Amino acid sequence: MDLFFQSAGELSGIFKSLGIGLDVSQLSAGSLNGRFQLTGNAVLPLMSIKTDQMLVCQGDRRPGFLPFSINTRGDHPLVRGEEVSPLSIHGFQSSLKDSYFVLQPGCEIQVAMVCKQRLQRLAVATNEQRALDRINSVNSAAVTPEQFQRLVELTKPQLHDPIQAELIEAELLELLSDRRLSQLNGGDLSHRAGLMKDLIAWGQGNPTEVISLEDLTTTIFASRSSIVHSCRASFGMGPMALLKQIRLGQVQAVLLNPQRQASMGFSTVQAVATHFGFSSRNHFARDYRQLFGEAPSETLQRSATPGIRSHPVSVAHRPQMAMARR
Repeated sequence: MDLFFQSAGELSGIFKSLGIGLDVSQLSAGSLNGRFQLTGNAVLPLMSIKTDQMLVCQGDRRPGFLPFSINTRGDHPLVRGEEVSPLSIHGFQSSLKDSYFVLQPGCEIQVAMVCKQRLQRLAVATNEQRALDRINSVNSAAVTPEQFQRLVELTKPQLHDPIQAELIEAELLELLSDRRLSQLNGGDLSHRAGLMKDLIAWGQGNPTEVISLEDLTTTIFASRSSIVHSCRASFGMGPMALLKQIRLGQVQAVLLNPQRQASMGFSTVQAVATHFGFSSRNHFARDYRQLFGEAPSETLQRSATPGIRSHPVSVAHRPQMAMARR
């Protein structure tokens, strides 16, 4: 599977087709050009994600799998509100049910989706108690340059190798058992990170609602100053601007999807914009262009013109994708 995505909504749709309940929103301004690759096999799917815009992702993990992630290019992602250290693996703590991370513009990550039970059984069989303890308590750790490079080679997109899963599992158990692991982070959310995760989750879960800052304080149980300060420190913008960008992303997702337009009964840009709480046509068009680098009418035209953009392919037509869902 090799797909190019041009919106945060498309990437979110790819995740959800794989059983990963992540909502994605674009935070930086400009047209988005990203790439998602899926290789590996049913035992251990491998994902590669590239983006040239800042994307915030939050939601539920895929049950039963531990996502071992590495950053191979660009600035390091923010995982659960904290920047991961160079040459690190992250995202794999077994007790976490949710995900919250930010991909920086120009970054590329590779993710090995390791079966939790399979890795735990292997650790027990090889008497790797330290590895088990770290899987249960650690969400990120720095490794040596040599270890990191081996992981890069093992997890990069490639044709199916029948023993690739076993090689990756063995390498990960060896890493997690190594006493040299440093900068261990348990994945607990700081007050600021938890507040921002709640804010983003509310925006993604209520995209048609326009809320005041005063009402927001009672909705996510935080003071006005705490919300404003945390949002500016985390994303360089105020909470109202952040929520507006999330709603603009929802508009874009509908404009890019003729099927959703038809199911919602919308045939014009204005109808979609009004549904997501934008009452001023001029302000909406200006804000949309500033965020996505084109007018909303151009987005709608692209979605209606065959061949002008790549379309996601259904799982049924992608055997690799169907395999990864098993």
